[in-house]
Amino acid sequence: MLPENSSTKSSFIPRAVAAGLLAIMAILLIASSRQESQTFDESIHLFSGFEYWKHADFGRNPEHPPLAKLLAAVPLLPMGLKEPPPIPMPYFKGQDLINGAQFLYGANADAILFRGRLVIVLFSLALGVLVFLATEEIFGSLAALLALGLFVFEPSLLAHGALVTTDMPLACLFFASVYTFYRYLSKPSASRLAFAAIAAALTIVTKHSGILILPTLFLLALADVLFQTANVERRHRLGQLSIALVAIAAVCYFVLWDMYDFRFSAHPNHLSMMPALNEYASTIPHAWQRSGIAFLAQHHLLPEAYLYGWADILLIPGRGATFLFGRLYSSGRWFFFPAVFLIKTTLTLLILLLLAPFARLGNCRRELICLTLPPVFFVLVAISSMLNMGVRHLLPIYPFCIVLAGAAAASLVMRSSTGRVLVGALLLLTVVSSLHAYPNFLAYSNEAAGGPSHTYRLLTDSNADWGQGMKWTKSYLDNHPEARSNCYINYSNPIFNPDYYGIHCKHLIDALGHFIGFGTAPIPSTISGTIFLSATDASGLIWGPGDMNPYQTFFDRKPDDTIDNIVLVYRGTFDVPLLAAQTNATAATSMLRMHRLPEALALARTAVSQAPNSAEVNAVLGQVFLASGQIEEGRQVIANALHLAQTNHPEYQRFLINQLQNASGGR
Repeated sequence: MLPENSSTKSSFIPRAVAAGLLAIMAILLIASSRQESQTFDESIHLFSGFEYWKHADFGRNPEHPPLAKLLAAVPLLPMGLKEPPPIPMPYFKGQDLINGAQFLYGANADAILFRGRLVIVLFSLALGVLVFLATEEIFGSLAALLALGLFVFEPSLLAHGALVTTDMPLACLFFASVYTFYRYLSKPSASRLAFAAIAAALTIVTKHSGILILPTLFLLALADVLFQTANVERRHRLGQLSIALVAIAAVCYFVLWDMYDFRFSAHPNHLSMMPALNEYASTIPHAWQRSGIAFLAQHHLLPEAYLYGWADILLIPGRGATFLFGRLYSSGRWFFFPAVFLIKTTLTLLILLLLAPFARLGNCRRELICLTLPPVFFVLVAISSMLNMGVRHLLPIYPFCIVLAGAAAASLVMRSSTGRVLVGALLLLTVVSSLHAYPNFLAYSNEAAGGPSHTYRLLTDSNADWGQGMKWTKSYLDNHPEARSNCYINYSNPIFNPDYYGIHCKHLIDALGHFIGFGTAPIPSTISGTIFLSATDASGLIWGPGDMNPYQTFFDRKPDDTIDNIVLVYRGTFDVPLLAAQTNATAATSMLRMHRLPEALALARTAVSQAPNSAEVNAVLGQVFLASGQIEEGRQVIANALHLAQTNHPEYQRFLINQLQNASGGR
């Protein structure tokens, strides 16, 4: 333990300073989020939470359990919002994408986002309080204040601390579960066990990865028996903790069913999901996982919506690409999360974590186990999952790292004047580094990685550009009126609505909108003007590498300007044959759905003439031929499309290859 003047005795001054730090965090969170347009998941989360309250329809956005979405939607209930009409689409995720955007932009989107985001801010502040209290209880007031200072200015926490997602609520509740269980281990009582059980249950109904809290608590209990208990007492301690873990698991199971209204069916009134669960889970890569989902559903052991969420998670490793260090990978990589943590975390926190083993933290075996085992276990599971989607999936490890870093900093401060100077310099570095990224904390990377202006070259998606730049783009257009006369923008899928923010540029097709069937008006093979591109879309994360990415030529060159480090600006005349072909192919598909075959055929032919080596574009022409009764021509084009897909980055075209093989009779 640290000396007495750094003990857990509370005082008014540390609490007042802590309150001031939390007030600073609240200001940063609210001020930055007010400048951000909606990010990718927010409209879906808010809409689904609203539907949970109105209809108990847990089939909306079943990828995540309901708790965080329910709470975020509470402030929306008095607003008299209208529900968008259901979309006749045989895919629940597509329905949620479209209805979520209609729900948000059909009213005052800024007001809706602000109210929902305030709820998540409360989770962030609650986590700050827990970090302070836990550090104070274990290492003393000085360590608690230093830890809270690190917490308040950590950019990844500021980036996600006000967004309507499940990430910050999970981080808060996961840490709360471990902290309350640690207190139970230290001094067992019924009340402490109850707090631990409730915290664990809320963790599980916040995000699917919250289920990791149960094995985490089991490992902590096992470590406590092995390393904290004398040999003669181990049997008694083992029995006591076994009963405690069973009680916690029982509470979690009850609360999980309660969260879904003790109803198996995802939709109310026994309405069916589209596609059915067995069909949706049929492409999960591992047979044992498919069998597990089917068994749990058949026996109604878990709610159907919760199982859909697990199916969605288990499908990701087989279909998700990874962008890291400027390189695109067709699947997850084990080093993704370690690399992202090193890039997105402040140098101060990284340095203090390296110094923690030498910080003379004293005889705190149980405390150190409770602070190190959970984040290590969580990271190992994240690495093995191959769900390479962003630092936000590592948020639960940050509170543990910050408590350890705060303890290390306090030890250095108390050991020497050199230590005090070092800690002071490191804290100043954190503040300057963090505020330098304001207001776009999502695009933060530390100085060793090149800083925020370089992030989009290393990482993408929620690590950089997650759609939050519409307001900044509007400000850019206001300051550059010459760009408004002839401009293009590719934030145009069903989730984002540039027109709402006053950005009246021609829409370019984006990857998500394209792959769920939402195109834009066809464009010529050469365009001129000012082009605003999403850094995420330009990276090819969804399109694929090289000549599969219609924006590759843009991404390969230095932009003429960047907007808050995420929206890439290009000026001039550009040849975009593949982009033009994609717009024509998507339009042809739309015509095909409406049985307007002559128009579909003309558009598809134009698309192939623009991008003759695109397997996807050729596949559209083949489909139109077959639908028009031109069977032989259709088979020939399908065969050519299959050959192109199998010879040009086939690892990125697995789904298309399967479709083409089925269309060609398995050839």
